Parts: sequence; C-alpha cells; structure tokens
Amino acid sequence: MLTVPPATEAGASTGYRLALESLIADLSTRFIDLPPARVDREIEDALRLVCEATEIDLAVLWQWTDARAEVITPTHSWCTDPSLRPTGPMRQEHYPWTRQEVLAGRAVVMASVRDLPAAATVDGETCRRLGIRAAVCLPLKVGGEPPLGALGFNALRAERPWPDDLVTRLRLVAQVLANALARRRRELALRQRAARLESGAELAGLGFYEVDLRAKVARVDDRFCRLCGLPPARRHGDGPLAFWLERLHPDDRPRVLELRRQLHAGELGSVSLEYRFLHPALGERWLHHLARVATRDADGHAIVTFGVLRDVTEHRHDALALRELGRRLLRAHEDERALLARELHDDVTQRLAVLAIDTSRAERDATDPAVADAMRGVREGLVRLSEDVHALAYRLHPAVLSELGLAEALRAECERWSRRSAMAVVADLGTLPEALDRDAALCLFRVAQESLGNVARHARADAVLVRLHPARGGLLLEVRDDGCGFDPAVPGDSKRLGLVSIRERVHLARGTIDIESAPGAGTTVVAWVPVPGQDA
Repeated sequence: MLTVPPATEAGASTGYRLALESLIADLSTRFIDLPPARVDREIEDALRLVCEATEIDLAVLWQWTDARAEVITPTHSWCTDPSLRPTGPMRQEHYPWTRQEVLAGRAVVMASVRDLPAAATVDGETCRRLGIRAAVCLPLKVGGEPPLGALGFNALRAERPWPDDLVTRLRLVAQVLANALARRRRELALRQRAARLESGAELAGLGFYEVDLRAKVARVDDRFCRLCGLPPARRHGDGPLAFWLERLHPDDRPRVLELRRQLHAGELGSVSLEYRFLHPALGERWLHHLARVATRDADGHAIVTFGVLRDVTEHRHDALALRELGRRLLRAHEDERALLARELHDDVTQRLAVLAIDTSRAERDATDPAVADAMRGVREGLVRLSEDVHALAYRLHPAVLSELGLAEALRAECERWSRRSAMAVVADLGTLPEALDRDAALCLFRVAQESLGNVARHARADAVLVRLHPARGGLLLEVRDDGCGFDPAVPGDSKRLGLVSIRERVHLARGTIDIESAPGAGTTVVAWVPVPGQDA
C-alpha cells in the first residue's frame, strides 16, 4: 500500500504529492483498453487505493439511472467501515443544489457542512443525516457530453480541509474513471447494436460481404456462403468474388456488371437490384443485392465495397403468382365487358331500333296532331337512347380494337374525343407489329382511353397528342396535353384522376408508367408494355 503523510500535512508534502501522482498514473495505465467485464472490479479497487492513500473515509461513484437525471444510484464504493457504504438510490430532492452544480460541470468542495451556501440547506441536512462531515463531489464528465454521474469523497470521522492540489488530483481520478465508464458504455452499446444487427440479419436472411479490391480479398459470413452455395475451399482470398461472378445468370450478367462498374467508378452512390444466381445445389435463385462503397481513392474509384444479399426466390414466385392472378381477373373482367358490349350492341340497340321504327309508323299513321307530336317525341327519345347505349357499348369494349387492331382503335378514340369536346386530339401512330398481344393492346388502349377522359373532364386543354411507337422490345404510349396540370404528389388528385387503376393495369401487363405534371404545365402520361417477339 502507498505510504503517505497525515492528511493535515498532505497539501505541503512533496513526497505525498509524488506518491499520489504515481498512483494516478498507475490507475490511468490500468484502465487503458480494459475489457468491459473488468471495469467494475478495477473501479472498486481504485477507490480503495485512493482512499487509503489520502485517508478518506468513504468514496462513492454515483451514476444517474434515468434520462432526466432525477435519480442517482451508487454503483461503486469503498469505506473504512463497510456497513456505512450507501446501497440505495437518491432522488434529486435530497441534494438539489449539489445536483445543479454537478450537472453544470462544477465541483463541490465542503470542508464542513457549515461552509455550504444558504441555497444548499437541503443538501446540508442530507449530509448530517448520512454522517458526512466534509466532502468533495466531482462531476463524471467526458468531453462535451452531459455528466454521467458524480464521484464523491467523504470524511465521516471529522471535518477536514481539501487543499487545491489534492482536489486537482482527485479530479484526475474522476476523469480516469469517467473515461473508463464512458468507454465501457460505448463498447456495450456497440455490442448490443452488433447483436441486434446480427439478429436482424439472421431473421431477414441477409448474407454480408466486404471486398478489398486492392488487396484482392473478399470477406463473407456464413449466411453469404449458404445463400450462394460457396464451397469452403473458395472462402479465402478473392475466391468468394470469383465464385459469385461465375454463377451469375448469363441473361442478367451484363446488367449486373454494368451497375457494378458504375458503382466502382463513382457514377452511383449505391446499387440495389435483383438478379438470378445459379446456386450449385438449388439451381436458379433470385437474389436481392444492396451494395455500397466504403472507401474510395483520390480519383473517386472504389477501394473497399460492402453489401448484403437476400434470397427472394419465394417472394418472386409469390409476386408472379399474384400478378398472374390479377391478369386473369382483369382478362375475365374485360371478357365480361366485351360480352355486355355485344349484348348491348347486337340486342338492345336492335330492339330500340325496332321500337323507333314502330313509333315512326305510329307517328305517320296518327290522325290526331297531338298524338303525332307525342309519337315524334318518343321516337326522338328512342334514337337518343339508342345512341347512348351504342356509346356505352363502345366504352365497355370497342369492337374496332379486336376487329381492326390497336392503331385503328386509338385513331377512332382520338376522333371520337375531337367530336365530343373542344379539344384538338392528334394521333401519331407508328408502325406496329402485325401480331400484337391482346393483353398489351388492351392495356395501352385503356390507358389512352382513361387519359383522354381525364383530359376532357379535368385539364381544360386545347390540344392533346397521342403517340404510339415501338421502343425497347415493346410499345410506348404517350398522351400529352397542354391543360392546367396537377400535383402528382397529392394523393387525392391521383385517386380522383384514376391513376391508381392505370398504374395497376400497366403493372399487370409487366410494363412501366410515368406521369409527369405540374400545376399550369399540362400532363404527360407515358406507358410502356413489353410485346413478345418485338426487337429491343
């Protein structure tokens, strides 16, 4: 044990100061890189050594256990009489003035309870109740962070002075212990975070990898190995990277490698994509891949990349099954519309025509002018009703689409809207494939039909352009107007304009749709659907 002069001589003794400084230096060294599991034991021992070296009766390390610093708990202590060591927490109402001083980062030095200011009356009563005759209370503070607690050194047997050089050295002890506690908190937080990430990765089935492109080393975890079927012999060096490159599906390889090149060159900040991978045991699997760059050189080229993989094969199969179900439901819906349209056209309109003819004959044969006028009114009403039924049948399913094809159906739709409204609707139709998939044609026609209806009802446009031409292995439809436009980000507008149904219809056709609009700037709807046999 360190031998020191009596406390009354401590402030003036060079030997005492040197011995205490040596003890503090030893404590500082002891806490460097100390494993978290040993911190508590070493703090208890450090308190004992300091108290024995300075003839202090009681040392207590307090830590706040709530976010508002209202309850402080003794987590470490040493006392000449073990029965006097505090065991329970204290609330802020027992030491309000001291709490404020510590939270402000200031030390409290009390040679006697009588030295406390008037604002510390409650604190003084607490000291008397606990038998504390003199005390130093030091904030446990690291950097600019709020204090995590306080370190108290207390005299129980008699009042005592606290020379400045002793308080300075006790501050150093408090700083050493505060650093140790803060470091342990950070390490435990990192471990907990790592454990949560590991649990999340395990639950989500994520395989992690990191590639050092300069060192040609790829580090992967066990889940990555399972996802890719990586043999143990290829887990070292750049073996995982080479194996992954070898097993990319040939049809997806160019797209994957191009995105990888863009990521490495700094053209992209991250990459998220799905592609097919040839698992050596499970065959073709779908992987979702998220990749980022951890380190780049001065020119912006990747040095270290990392990412995660997830097997989404079952999800893809489920999504395809749902899409196919939706496509079949939509086809059944369209078939019902076509059947109803034929019934209206071939039956109802014909019967209305017969009624109109009979009414015309009754009008001609009537001898009473009043009856003739009544018959004429009925006949004209029947004609208008027949026209409305015919228009309804057309909206349900235009026969021209199945009889003459998509181009003629779109041209007829544009002419119909030009006649019905004040808009000038222009059709620009390119050369289309002779054998056009029925679902693709119907999808594009419905998009055009719905878009033109939206323009007529909401846009207040003067001119509309409808363009259709082959593009990227499919057909691209564009409906552009010069109307008032709208804000696509407003959910109510999208719902009112029927954009949800348009998007869903295009999605079921395995296509894409983009809607550009702004208030006062018109609207452009661009839809693309793939067409089997169409060159990309």
